[in-house]
Amino acid sequence: MRAELIDPRDQTLQIDTPSYRVYFWTEDGAKEEWELSGADLYEVLEWIRSTASGRSYSLWVTTRSPGNVCLIRLQGIDLDANAESWPAWAGMTY
Repeated sequence: MRAELIDPRDQTLQIDTPSYRVYFWTEDGAKEEWELSGADLYEVLEWIRSTASGRSYSLWVTTRSPGNVCLIRLQGIDLDANAESWPAWAGMTY
């Protein structure tokens, strides 16, 4: 991890009502996909804890622009992706 001070004046956009995507995977590879809105991160994390039922999951924040949906990973990894593309820490976890 790297931490550095920043100049907050470089910000050009702020979204105060984000939506989140949560993907749950079962051991047999089945995936369940959800989009959550109208909640803050703590509420989303609590929803995940109460819904996961032991399944692996990943959490993403969703941003949209005309014609695009962008997912930014907050927690977990994309288990559908090739393991070679996972972050280095993921090999220790999954």
